Amino acid sequence: MKLKVLTGANVKYYRRYYQLIMAATLIMTAVIAGSLMIGESVRYTLIKRVHERIGNTETVIFAKNSFFDATLADMPLFENKAQAVLLSQGFISNFGRLIPVMVWGMDKRDIPAGSAKINATLAEELSLNKQQTADLTLRLPATGLTPSGSLFVSDNYTTSMRLSYAGIVEVKDGANLNLKNEQIIPCNIFVNRNDLAISLKVEGRSNLILSEKNISASDFAQVWTPAMSGIKESANGNTVEISSDRIFLQRDLVESLVTDNPKVNRLFSYMVNSLAAAGDTLPYSFVTAMDEFNGKRLTHNEIILSDYTAEHLHVKKNDSIELRFFVSGDLKILREEAVRCQVVDIVPIAQLVADKTLSADFPGLSDVEKCTDWDSDLPIDLSRITKADEDYWAKYRTAPKAIVAYAAVADKWSNVYGNATALRFRNSPNMSHLQPSMLGIQLIHPQEAGLTAARNGIDFASLFFSLGIFIVFAAVMLMLVPLSEMMFHRRNEFALIRALGFPEKRIVKMLWKESAGVVFRASLPGVVAGAGYTMLILLLLNSLWNGAVHTGGFTFFSSISSLFAAWIAGSAIALFLLRISIVRAVKKTNTDLKIKQMTIHQIKPFAQKRLIWAELQANKKRAWLSFATLASGVLIVFSVGLNRRGFADSSQLKSGTGGYSLWCESSLPIYHNIADREGRNKLALTDLPDDVQILQAFRYSADDASCLNLNKVTQATVLGLDMNIFKHSDFKILQNIYKESINAFDSLCVAHDSVYPVVVDETTLLWGLQRKIGDTIRYESGNGRTVYLQISASLQNSIFQGNLLMDKDLFSEIWSEITGSEIALLKVKEADIGRVQKQISQALHEYGVRVMPTARRLQEFNSVTDTYLTIFLTLGGLGLLIGVMSFIIILRKSLASRAEQIALYRSLGFTEKKIKALLTAENRIIPVSAIACGVVLSLAGISGSIANVSLDIWLTALLFMLLLMAGAWFLIARMVGKEVEHSFKR
Repeated sequence: MKLKVLTGANVKYYRRYYQLIMAATLIMTAVIAGSLMIGESVRYTLIKRVHERIGNTETVIFAKNSFFDATLADMPLFENKAQAVLLSQGFISNFGRLIPVMVWGMDKRDIPAGSAKINATLAEELSLNKQQTADLTLRLPATGLTPSGSLFVSDNYTTSMRLSYAGIVEVKDGANLNLKNEQIIPCNIFVNRNDLAISLKVEGRSNLILSEKNISASDFAQVWTPAMSGIKESANGNTVEISSDRIFLQRDLVESLVTDNPKVNRLFSYMVNSLAAAGDTLPYSFVTAMDEFNGKRLTHNEIILSDYTAEHLHVKKNDSIELRFFVSGDLKILREEAVRCQVVDIVPIAQLVADKTLSADFPGLSDVEKCTDWDSDLPIDLSRITKADEDYWAKYRTAPKAIVAYAAVADKWSNVYGNATALRFRNSPNMSHLQPSMLGIQLIHPQEAGLTAARNGIDFASLFFSLGIFIVFAAVMLMLVPLSEMMFHRRNEFALIRALGFPEKRIVKMLWKESAGVVFRASLPGVVAGAGYTMLILLLLNSLWNGAVHTGGFTFFSSISSLFAAWIAGSAIALFLLRISIVRAVKKTNTDLKIKQMTIHQIKPFAQKRLIWAELQANKKRAWLSFATLASGVLIVFSVGLNRRGFADSSQLKSGTGGYSLWCESSLPIYHNIADREGRNKLALTDLPDDVQILQAFRYSADDASCLNLNKVTQATVLGLDMNIFKHSDFKILQNIYKESINAFDSLCVAHDSVYPVVVDETTLLWGLQRKIGDTIRYESGNGRTVYLQISASLQNSIFQGNLLMDKDLFSEIWSEITGSEIALLKVKEADIGRVQKQISQALHEYGVRVMPTARRLQEFNSVTDTYLTIFLTLGGLGLLIGVMSFIIILRKSLASRAEQIALYRSLGFTEKKIKALLTAENRIIPVSAIACGVVLSLAGISGSIANVSLDIWLTALLFMLLLMAGAWFLIARMVGKEVEHSFKR
């Protein structure tokens, strides 16, 4: 007989064993192929999402907290492949629910004036379809050209637009436009750029250019001019004056021009609370600080008064005069300071009135008819304003009442937006060396960054292979068990073949060829099954398991190379294991069951136990195989199930919430301090409990590095907060780079050169950033300076997941232009949480503040972990099911091979009932001990967080354990009974 015919006959004859081997190979190959295809499908979807959100945009030029001329996009450099955009944050209130939106003011969307188009995500949130008509009320920051965080601006920080709904923008038309590297689709609303500019009072301006051409920073710098960023040059008598449409000239620009022109005359216009001398006072007066006036250089604390001021204060030259004024730190925490100056000259008021640009035009102050109409967020006491003050305003308006030395007040009056309101030169200054970054303009290439983030995001191939590893393990057991049983039944065949002169090597080769054909026939369908497995997983990720990814629309994709790799991997593993098993089986010389001889005169309980353990010892390989399969399955299922977190007891959440009760996040910046009495008055929050503790944070928005983002994050969002408050909270630092003797919180407030320390959540560190303690991340400051944030400490899993935390003073050194808070944490008594949440939501509604309990925020982050645990639990349960099948096969093999032993027991006088009891007790030891061992090991694995396991999870776990034991108990009794009865009939 030919070997090929013999091989085919053997496969056919032992088909019930080979069918199980085929099933195991198919399962194993399907898991491997599915894992690879899931990884490719997720990566393909993320890359597709990059193209959806940025289209053909190669270069983005944006102005952080400032604006530039919209005609900049028409420069020849862009070759008609760019568009000017006005971008703003905002929110829409929908039946009491605040929906944060990104507002895109664009010219190339064919959006009629007064109308708006939205993307499908926002349409779903608003329950709108293409055919509906509706009015949309959009709330926006009342930006204007003057920075909202500065003094002397209106206390109305928000504005609104009422727009008619004009339909839904298609994805192919850029509906999901987003510059952040994240797969979550934003809520976008598209409006006419001119409409948005009018509403924000920035007509003719934009803050974003989207270009389809790859532009370098040096190429852009060559065509950019300061005038495009609102820097104006005008003649003023015999001088040339430089000013800005945002009132304040940036510090870098001023310092650069002063370096090149040492005799420049710096001007800073300010409103002081009072000018006082010898008991006489003039309230709320405009004063201008200058280096020089009328050819006279002002030094030290020198001041020049108008004759009007001198007359009303009854002072003359060389007298002393006091200026009192407000200065502000972050969050507009005001304090009044004073400077005493010596009068060096008195000039006619007409001379100051004639110089029209001595005072800057502050919106809400300069453009009103009466002093009592001033609209400012300063605490102006209108009762101090007299008729004489109103008469002065009616006649001279903002003409300064005094000129003070720039050196006397510049350090106090300067702010993060600038340190001058104008510069005067004798000749037109050379501004060719000025850089766009000095005025807050930055340039990025989103295609490169986006594709890199998508390609290097979470490796779902490795993740799902890890999640399905027990299925592979169980499939291996399912393969080896029937193979071992088949080899046992063919022991006489091997002996016959050996007797016919076949060498051992040839027997192995024959058996391996026999098995190899089966493996290859199973692995190809396994690849197809892997595709089905992938589609099922993607369907679940888009629905039931959406909590793991927080987005939908995953598309199936697979390359030929991954299919081929899965086929080879599945086949190779199966063939390798089969080869080892076949070699060992053929080499085994004596396959008969060895049972210790013992004389049994009377079966006593002790002797029965010895017999059971002797049998287990004789078949220890089979016993360990069964034990390992069941114990590992139970361990995985129980460990995953018990790792779910409970959130009923707030005391368990202290390290995650820091002890804070409420998390407040605003769509628009809040420029006042909620912890300060003055700030609460401004924000209508005077009824907050006296014992409330508040932690506010500034935010530099970058990418989300939390577990919600599947992309690889290189720059995470940074929060600036008060470390002195933070260190007294319940947040727990796990590790840091400092010596034990050094207070980590104090060290986090100190920067070295351009390296700034930050704290990061442990989950963000390991998964979001994939960094380690001590690593640095490169950022650019508001003026283009390169800085490095060093991960100096990590927090236990917390509500700050996805963010880097740094001291607010260090934060302001880097991003000085960010002066408004967007995050606030409140610690209140348990009984006050509901009332305070309602107060905050109502009082700060116009800022788009969303308030949630910190426990719920922490639970949202943990829901991602819980979803992955659900996936692991599902796949682990499937693996456990396969493991149970392997155990049943092993049990069947064990019972089938013991027919002679049962006959021996019978000849020794054992009754059928006694034999059943003996074999049942013996075979129950393995599953019961395996289940118990798996449960104990899973409890040991979660020993540090047992308190976080909720009661319903404990009850579910207990029920599952009892059902598993009861099932094993009943199954073994039934199988043993049938086999013993069958043996007795024979």
